[in-house]
Amino acid sequence: MKRTYPLFLALALPLAIAAADKPRIFVTDSHPIQVSGDVSGSDVKGALSFSGGASPENTEVMKAFVQHCPDVLITGDQDKAEYTVRLDHEPRNPFTPFEHGNKVAVFNKQKDLIYSGSTHLLGNAVRAACAAITGHPGK
Repeated sequence: MKRTYPLFLALALPLAIAAADKPRIFVTDSHPIQVSGDVSGSDVKGALSFSGGASPENTEVMKAFVQHCPDVLITGDQDKAEYTVRLDHEPRNPFTPFEHGNKVAVFNKQKDLIYSGSTHLLGNAVRAACAAITGHPGK
């Protein structure tokens, strides 16, 4: 007896296999999480606040990776990532037009720096990071 599989399974399986072959990256920026607090008197009253997390610029970087680097898979779990991409995206400044506004660093799973650079355009920074990750220098 010949077994038939639903169409969605036939279409989903190649996509799952293709995604499994892609290196996973975790995208972050270098803005540290800030912690502040107060302590007073013997009653030990205090306050603690955290600030930080994903910035709007970080979301733009992820969007650029989806557009310019389809050979990687973006993950929100840094422990599952083979690479961490730290990209600081600064808007263009009319007073300093010759400064590079996109600084990028790529680290492998062992937290070794494998690439760093800076460019004027976010897309170029993403392409350079992508080439370092996928091993295609001309990409």
